Amino acid sequence: KFSNKHIPLYYSWRNDPEVASNDQSGFIRPMGYEEVESWSARMVEGLTFVAYDGEVPLGTCAFMNPDYRNRHAELAIVIGNKDYWSKGYGTEIMKKLLEWGFEGLNLNRLYLHVFSFNKRAIGLYEKMGFKEEGRLRAMIYRDGHYHDLIAYGMLYEEYLALKTEKILKKI
Repeated sequence: KFSNKHIPLYYSWRNDPEVASNDQSGFIRPMGYEEVESWSARMVEGLTFVAYDGEVPLGTCAFMNPDYRNRHAELAIVIGNKDYWSKGYGTEIMKKLLEWGFEGLNLNRLYLHVFSFNKRAIGLYEKMGFKEEGRLRAMIYRDGHYHDLIAYGMLYEEYLALKTEKILKKI
């Protein structure tokens, strides 16, 4: 579980331009420690977790804005430790989030948003079985260009089908 002790590490990840470039628009500029600490208060109170490889923290993952009445939540995943990029950790973390969300929290729908230039994340979400649900065109301005924000979602019945077909085990 994400706690106050993780804030210094999260601060370093959030101020790394490569890590921040693929995430929410608020992180496109360096943030002061107090700003990150204030932002992190929601993470401490919410369903945010720190992913580890042994003793090494890799990143964070979360169920954001959970709506238990309508049984859905937004997923967030950040591999902040760049030494662990493109090594399959995002896949393992996402598999665990799907299991927790659908089987542990009894949700019917999980969704997420990704910038159209984040090809690595898009590949992960599509490989995991998420379906593109829509686009907010020219939603973010990065590096001199406008980019879309893509919405992806997965329903419980789709998760069950993937699990039954053992597709998630092969990934």
